[in-house]
Amino acid sequence: MLSPRLSHLALLLVALVPACSAEADAPADDEGQDQDVVTSTSPDRLLDVPFYFSVPKSVVKTEINRAKYSYSTVWQPSVEVKDAGLRIIAIKQAGTSPAAKKSAREDMARQLSAAGVLQDGDIALTFRPELAGTMAYPHIQMGTTHASLVYTKGGVAYNVDSPLDGEYVGQFNTLHFTGGTTSSGTTDYGTDALQIVRPRITDARRAQLGKWATAVASNRANGHVRFQKDYLAPIFASKRMTTKQTVTELGKIILGASTNDMPMYCSEFAWHMIALSNCTEADIRAAGADGAACVDPVFAPMQLVGKDSSLVGLAEGPLLSLQVAPAADRARLVEQIFPNPGNPGKLSSGHRAVSEQVAPLMPGLKQYFQARAGGATPEQTASGADQINAGVQNVPNYSPTAFLVNAMQAEGVRKVDYIATVVFVDRDSDAIKAKKLAMPSGTSIPQ
Repeated sequence: MLSPRLSHLALLLVALVPACSAEADAPADDEGQDQDVVTSTSPDRLLDVPFYFSVPKSVVKTEINRAKYSYSTVWQPSVEVKDAGLRIIAIKQAGTSPAAKKSAREDMARQLSAAGVLQDGDIALTFRPELAGTMAYPHIQMGTTHASLVYTKGGVAYNVDSPLDGEYVGQFNTLHFTGGTTSSGTTDYGTDALQIVRPRITDARRAQLGKWATAVASNRANGHVRFQKDYLAPIFASKRMTTKQTVTELGKIILGASTNDMPMYCSEFAWHMIALSNCTEADIRAAGADGAACVDPVFAPMQLVGKDSSLVGLAEGPLLSLQVAPAADRARLVEQIFPNPGNPGKLSSGHRAVSEQVAPLMPGLKQYFQARAGGATPEQTASGADQINAGVQNVPNYSPTAFLVNAMQAEGVRKVDYIATVVFVDRDSDAIKAKKLAMPSGTSIPQ
């Protein structure tokens, strides 16, 4: 049984819902991320990946065509749990300047699209490995801070994101990915790692998604899809609409058939676009007030934690990797997710403020993790889950981490697949190490 203090999570635990990149004054921005990916000093490791930033090895099932791209592909087990890790595609860049980063990311967009590693409808999650060993908040988020929607055009991968502006939308070559000075005068240091996940949709839906994404990248949704800074206000809740209605409305805005405003944060926009991919232009134009029947979300908006075995929560990604560790190690590993007091040194100003704000309340969520790690079922911890979810008024949501958490579930349950983790390195020694550690020729799934 969990302690009564969970009932006090209330407003402060809201910070655990989404963590999108945004303008510099947003509470969970990426401003100040001034370090490149911290590669390992060990000759046998490219990254010192903790288990709470990893996925269970058992979910890495999607074959990738390694022969069609020139980069090294490494299965990197986590430091603590051998059956969790990341399938890393290591990309050498010629330095750390924005120009060098732009060139490397454009090359990635060409090569990985040609190889089918990046496809229409994929989600590229901004990943900050350097946030390992900091504080509970970024650990629970699995180091993810932003969600980009992938689409392809002319054999090249592009991204379209909220904010729908020139600092984000492009060929993974805009300021969010390469770094530089933002429109507000702050410094963005770019994105040096991406988690690639793939919603399970049909080829027909991927083609339709490409059409919707190309349109919105061109018209930027006609100025009516501005960035939503309030991550606790999913559009269906704030507008008192169903998700079928909000997805339909987004489609109409893209088509120029509606002038209503629909502000969305990054992962909310990506989630809506995937749901819209089951619809044609004609479906949306013909839709009535209740929304188009074709709307088909890949997964439902999620609570923070699940209260039965059919559900998983936004905050439970590290728990899924923890559960593939030997039972005798799990209690000790929970402590690593929730360090006390933690080290805020590598956090951006926004993440630091949120981490410090929620720090006094982390023991409640830690207690939930301890109960589950000790063998308690979701049904046995349901009352504690109810208290945690009540902290966000039981309004389900879809954070960037939601896509990765969905990709970590067991076969038969998951609706999203983990594809790979793209890591950009600038040192020759790291590129050489990646070649040494690369999986054997002819294999793409870790053995």
